[in-house]
Amino acid sequence: MRPSVFGNLEEWGCVLERLEELTRSRQLELHQDALVALLRYRDNWRLREAALESAATIRTPTGPLIRQVCRLMMDQGLYYQARVLAAEALGATLEHLHDDSQGEVMALRQEVRENVHALLASHDVPVIHQAARRALPKIE
Repeated sequence: MRPSVFGNLEEWGCVLERLEELTRSRQLELHQDALVALLRYRDNWRLREAALESAATIRTPTGPLIRQVCRLMMDQGLYYQARVLAAEALGATLEHLHDDSQGEVMALRQEVRENVHALLASHDVPVIHQAARRALPKIE
């Protein structure tokens, strides 16, 4: 396995600088697997929030990136601000996703749509519902 473009995630200051550099130069598109790994990293809230903000800038998102952002939005054990950022990132990434001839994008949209509707049907806090409602038009 090759090393991540972000290096050692415990050196979070360097990771934040690298993430900002890749986002600014639009090179993050090429490192979505590393971004997904960063989103899965649970030991630093700053990294998670920065990764979600950067994920929202992706113009050609992959299925794994969209699914991980959706997982974070749905994670009731995660603090509210991160879940709101995830809903915003989800809406932003899916807004740029264009349907393909194989129907994979349509299936991915349907998967996310079902998650959002399940979230809206749950007894979650209003701020999460509001963020999900704002993202829904971009998903559909």
